[in-house]
Amino acid sequence: MWKKLGFRENPYDTKPLKVNNGDVDLLMGREEEQIDFLTAIESSSEGIFILSGVPGVGKTSFLNVQQYLLESGEADFGPKMLSARTLCPIQPSDEPKHIAIRCIQSFCKSIEEYCLMTKTDVPTQTAKVMAWVYQNKPATINIGFSVFGHGLNVGREVHLPSINETTYETLVEIIGTLANEVKTDLKFEGSFIVLDNLENLHEDDLSNCLTTFRDTLFTIPNVWWILIGQSGLSSLIQSSNPKVFQRLSSSIELKPISVENLKKAVDIRVVRFHCTDNNGSSPITKEIYLKLFESSNGEIRFVFKYCEAMCINLVQTIRRLIHSKNMKFNDKVFDKFMGEHLVNKQVDDKFAVACLQNIISGEFEGLYLSQKEKSVLKKIGELKKVRPKDFESFKEFGISTMQKFSKNYLSKLNDQNLLLRRQEGKVVTYELRGISVFASEYGLLDNE
Repeated sequence: MWKKLGFRENPYDTKPLKVNNGDVDLLMGREEEQIDFLTAIESSSEGIFILSGVPGVGKTSFLNVQQYLLESGEADFGPKMLSARTLCPIQPSDEPKHIAIRCIQSFCKSIEEYCLMTKTDVPTQTAKVMAWVYQNKPATINIGFSVFGHGLNVGREVHLPSINETTYETLVEIIGTLANEVKTDLKFEGSFIVLDNLENLHEDDLSNCLTTFRDTLFTIPNVWWILIGQSGLSSLIQSSNPKVFQRLSSSIELKPISVENLKKAVDIRVVRFHCTDNNGSSPITKEIYLKLFESSNGEIRFVFKYCEAMCINLVQTIRRLIHSKNMKFNDKVFDKFMGEHLVNKQVDDKFAVACLQNIISGEFEGLYLSQKEKSVLKKIGELKKVRPKDFESFKEFGISTMQKFSKNYLSKLNDQNLLLRRQEGKVVTYELRGISVFASEYGLLDNE
């Protein structure tokens, strides 16, 4: 499809940047954060780093570029680290043991992918752990840690039952064994393990898990733990679990990139993926994608998602038109009708606006919100920002308690990506986000 618009690949790809050289130049406007991150990792052989920010701001992309620079030795400074090519996602019902198992699975996958890429043999004990993880059969491995950084091992031979029957303490030792072999056999100074979407845990569960990890997982030599979560994760941990917060090495709260850096991000993708390399332009005009950026509170993922959707809708519209006229599908016919919607090789703004309204309306209606929920959204938009304790402003909708307001409306609408949740310490605020901003503009929140 993209060749019809003059591109080899999708210039609006929403997937996070990967751990590879080709994606380094696609990261824009993160120079200061990069310095802070690399300096923190350089400061110790192991630690805990929090990377937070609102959804869609580019947390995973930022991390993956930094991982590549450290692993490849292309960073201006910092240790040589094995990248976490596979992140460890956190689920709402996770307990420490579940997370430890997932860490082993993710760590093994990262080691395996690196060894395949470099045509390196998988270290001996790691190969045994991988067979145990993948086949879930009993195994025997040598568990031990390096001594004084000299690569010497003191350990013991351990018989592992199935994964689910293995104790949490043994799982921690297994991760230590993997980390040791990454250092001694693969010659890295350390490894990254990434816990992603920590906000999926309830506040009490998060505090309990971090307390358990503090003196177990987080003390494994030569491992940097990266904790990724939504905005305010660091302050939440500080207010709810000060002892764990004291063990944190550093943190970064990623803010949205600037408008100028968004323009650069779009431009470099156009140059990278356009068929002519030097004569392309963004199919969606700057005016339209900047409106998306503003309405989404700076979510670059939101911008790319709807730019892509508008391009797809354009191609669909033209093909339906050709079909309705009983004409044959060929490049000459397609280009003729395409030209009617393009101005200087860009999608006409009037068509783009109408297309965006159609897409947003369809998605919003597909959520099947009640009129009361729409009215609550409209009220939140009028107030700009609300907290759960502001429930008294919503009494006209039958909301009588803070718990009812939070559970039945704020949390639900946030889960549907209609609200942006911000947290500072234990203070949580909500405001309209992305699709609901447009829904308000298009009158979709008004009484039917």
